[in-house]
Amino acid sequence: MAGFFYQLGKTVGPKLRRAKWVFSAATAPEAESIAAEQAAGADLAQVVRQQRRLCADTQIVELLNTTGAALAERVRDKRRTFEFICLADDEPEAFCLPGGFVFVSRAMIDLCDRSADALAFVLSHEIAHILEGHAMQRMIGNAVLRAVGRVGAVKYAAATGAMRTLGIEFLNKAYSREQERAADALGLRLAMAAGFSGQAAIGVFEKLAALERPNGTLKYFATHPEARQRITHLSRLLDQRQKRLTPKQ
Repeated sequence: MAGFFYQLGKTVGPKLRRAKWVFSAATAPEAESIAAEQAAGADLAQVVRQQRRLCADTQIVELLNTTGAALAERVRDKRRTFEFICLADDEPEAFCLPGGFVFVSRAMIDLCDRSADALAFVLSHEIAHILEGHAMQRMIGNAVLRAVGRVGAVKYAAATGAMRTLGIEFLNKAYSREQERAADALGLRLAMAAGFSGQAAIGVFEKLAALERPNGTLKYFATHPEARQRITHLSRLLDQRQKRLTPKQ
């Protein structure tokens, strides 16, 4: 994914030194861009792990990893790797970091009734944001991280406590409507290609719609469009796919 802003920092940790995260140039080799993105995401993922409590339920973790692995297997570019991390939060939440790090709350998995079909779309939507470059674009568009880039790298901010103090605020910056629609479309295709039910995605958002609050305090909707919009769009995508598959009379 050429065009990522990444910068070589001689004072950063080994992962970022190897990945050569350089904040410039739109002409870098794709393999180097992917490696740089993975290194940047790894540092941020470490900060999330330090800030948030991880889920210790082995059954949930196994379901998450098994479902995620099935989706990752369908990603064509095998240079892409993914890690799925379960947070012990009591509110439905899912988000991703550049480089393949997908975080899902225990409450979100429970909302999916611990169904692999339902969970698959939640994960594939976040994977799609990574593949489309949305996660990296959101990160580098944040003023905090631009400031970090001027002094070296994300790891510098994490080491000095700046990222912990700010709580990785770039996660609160919502994706654009166009990015969400693109992630829904790609995520749905990915989930179905991996053998999961596309219709299960509708069920997930029906449940989220029942939890949606007028004041917008449900964490999931701070960075995603409201559930009814998602249902309408997903239903349209499924209808279009069914029409393509239905033999003409």
